[in-house]
Amino acid sequence: MQNLLFNGRWAHDNGVSRASAPAASITFNAKASKITFTVEGLSRWRLDRDGKPIEQFEVDAKEERAIKVQDDGAFHKYRFIKISESGSPEIKFYGITLEGEFGDAPKPSQRRIEFIGDSFTAGYGCEGSSAEDAPEFDKTNASKSFAYLLASGFNADYQVNAFSGRGLVRNYDNIVPDWTMERLYNYTVMGSVTSYSKPELWNFEKFHPQVIVIFEGINDFQGNPPYADKGKFKKAYVKLLEKLRKSHPGVKFLLVSTKVWPNDDLGPTIKEIYDSEIAAGHKDLEYKHVFTSNVGLHGHPDTHSQEELANTLRPVIARLGRWLSR
Repeated sequence: MQNLLFNGRWAHDNGVSRASAPAASITFNAKASKITFTVEGLSRWRLDRDGKPIEQFEVDAKEERAIKVQDDGAFHKYRFIKISESGSPEIKFYGITLEGEFGDAPKPSQRRIEFIGDSFTAGYGCEGSSAEDAPEFDKTNASKSFAYLLASGFNADYQVNAFSGRGLVRNYDNIVPDWTMERLYNYTVMGSVTSYSKPELWNFEKFHPQVIVIFEGINDFQGNPPYADKGKFKKAYVKLLEKLRKSHPGVKFLLVSTKVWPNDDLGPTIKEIYDSEIAAGHKDLEYKHVFTSNVGLHGHPDTHSQEELANTLRPVIARLGRWLSR
């Protein structure tokens, strides 16, 4: 796999790579007429060529999926993107074969960004045309999430560590209460932590983002009560910031909030955290309250709203990272 560049959290064991994160991807340069991917696990994928989508497909059981591409005698950059998200079981990637030849592996970007969040960040239901336009598996597309749009637009290497229904300290409707993001975030393959007696812990030395966008708390304060204890939430949020500062010296943060129902507790709570951080002398973070048109599946942002989110956050991220758009 020396010709491949992986983005997202991946576990590599004995020639097999495992992942569950939305928008986890594999990038490579090739001159080819046919590309064959060997993948296992219920998932949806998109293949891009030079940044433009050329094929989209679904797999379940282990299979070889062959895609014919135009061979013009030139090398092109391909990206194989997992557009389904963490809630599905892990996927296993066994490799790529070509009718053609690989070029040199793409060089890692000088820009690195991480997103930490939930269904809004994962692109859950964004292709739905209404609240009931199910099933969610078919309507979720992480490559159309604001997170992927921003990473791609900045030409940055990235991680999208997002999991639908999970909150920082309290999950939506209190589902699986032992596995909130506070705990899940420590693992490489979040979607399959309960399938292993000793799931692999993530090594934070493998990826040092320069900017981290945190959009957490929707599930903590939404759904059926009881909601998260605000004191516990604030403590866990600050603990996460401290952990990330220690793991990634010099990193910058964008703290994001939005309106939640029924009590709209998220915005004021995140703002209080931000104000406390500033008062404590931290100058490495900014805060943004965003508004979304939640007309996609199950009251989530649709593709248009995801694009608006990306446009809203782009100038703040550019300022934090000192990045131009490209």
